[in-house]
Amino acid sequence: MKLYLDFEPCQECNTLIKELSSPDMLFADAKTRNHESAKFLRHLTYNHNEVVQAVMEDLPKQKKDQEFDFFK
Repeated sequence: MKLYLDFEPCQECNTLIKELSSPDMLFADAKTRNHESAKFLRHLTYNHNEVVQAVMEDLPKQKKDQEFDFFK
């Protein structure tokens, strides 16, 4: 999944992005890449509210009250 974000990255973001795009990371195993990606996403979630709000606005809205056929 690719996600394009328009925000002003902080110094830690720049460091994490540089690590994620390094040749070592590009050829690392899937477990290592997933761990580093999760670390970056946690950083975005906890430190950049504007990113979270933008993602939430773009996600499809889910029905709160889903009715199943047998209720009709």
